[in-house]
Amino acid sequence: MALVFQFEAAGEWQRCYLSGVINEDSEITLGNLVTQLPPKVVFNFRRVESINSCGVRAWISFIRQAGAGREVAFEECTPEVVSQINMIPNFRANSRVLSVYASYTCGQCNHQRNELFQEGRNLPKATGTQLDPVKCEKCGGMMEMDEIEDEFFAWVAA
Repeated sequence: MALVFQFEAAGEWQRCYLSGVINEDSEITLGNLVTQLPPKVVFNFRRVESINSCGVRAWISFIRQAGAGREVAFEECTPEVVSQINMIPNFRANSRVLSVYASYTCGQCNHQRNELFQEGRNLPKATGTQLDPVKCEKCGGMMEMDEIEDEFFAWVAA
């Protein structure tokens, strides 16, 4: 699925919903998007399915241009996006991360789900922060994060 975007007003900010795949074909879409960006934009990654290495290169080029003279934030970053943020600091450039999803699995019933961590609510401000326990909605058991917590939230300290 090709990368597509849609804008929605969010107060003085504009929210840009991204959906599909960020790959080598995204370069043209991102080039068109940069010309339409408002002064304050929040990129919502909830519907981004995957990112490959060519897509990372296209995104880094895009976010450098997008951040010039604009306030940029990320929200609802999927675990795949968080992985890129942790591995490649230029992936987010100077953007503020407002919220991320972390994958959890129940040790009793193997149910999986993504838990949303939001700034000002439950998003850690530093690595080593004790996270609130996550209960399984299927069986009531305790869920565990699929990643090592400090590694998943390493970008917070960067």
